[in-house]
Amino acid sequence: MGKPCIRYRQPVSLRRESPIRGRRLRLDEAVIERALMSPAGYRYLLHLAPRIDKVVIPRTRGRLSSAGIDRVGLVSTTGAKSGLPRTHPLVVIDDSDGLLAIGSNYGRPPHPAWSTNLLAHPECTVEFKGPPRQYRAELLTGDARASAWAVATDFYAGYERYRAKCAPREIRVFRLRPIAG
Repeated sequence: MGKPCIRYRQPVSLRRESPIRGRRLRLDEAVIERALMSPAGYRYLLHLAPRIDKVVIPRTRGRLSSAGIDRVGLVSTTGAKSGLPRTHPLVVIDDSDGLLAIGSNYGRPPHPAWSTNLLAHPECTVEFKGPPRQYRAELLTGDARASAWAVATDFYAGYERYRAKCAPREIRVFRLRPIAG
C-alpha cells in the first residue's frame, strides 16, 4: 500500500491586487468590498445606503457616506422629462480629468434615471470632498470608456458582477468635468 495522496490548497487571499493603486487592498478595504458584494451587502446598497447618504453627506460636506470616507457623493441633476431637480447618492471616483460616475444601477436591466437625466441635461452639481461644485457630464465611449471602466472595476470589483448581471445592457460611464467659475 502506498502513501495517501495529500493535496494542499493554496490559501485564498482576501486582499486582491489593485493594479491602479499599485498594491494589494488594505485589509479594511478588502473586508468592506467583500461585505458589499455579499447578498446582504447588495440589499444594503440598494435600499438603505441611499437613504443614509442623503442625510450624512450634506452634514459632512461631502466627506463621509454609508460606504466610508470619500467614496460617495450627492449628484444633483435636472430630470430628463420633468425638468425638476433630482438628487442621487452615487459612487464617484476621482479621475485625472474630474470624476467618474458609473451607471451600473446595481446590475438591474434598465439604465439608472440619473444617467438619462445627464444625457438630456449634462450640467450637474456634485457634493463630494467639500462643498457642492458644478460639473458637466460626458458619456464615455471607446478607449476612454474602456480606460475608465478599468479604473472603476479596480475601485470596486462588484462592478464586474453588475456588468454580467445586466447584460446585454452596456453600463454607462460618465466623466464629470468641473465647470470653471
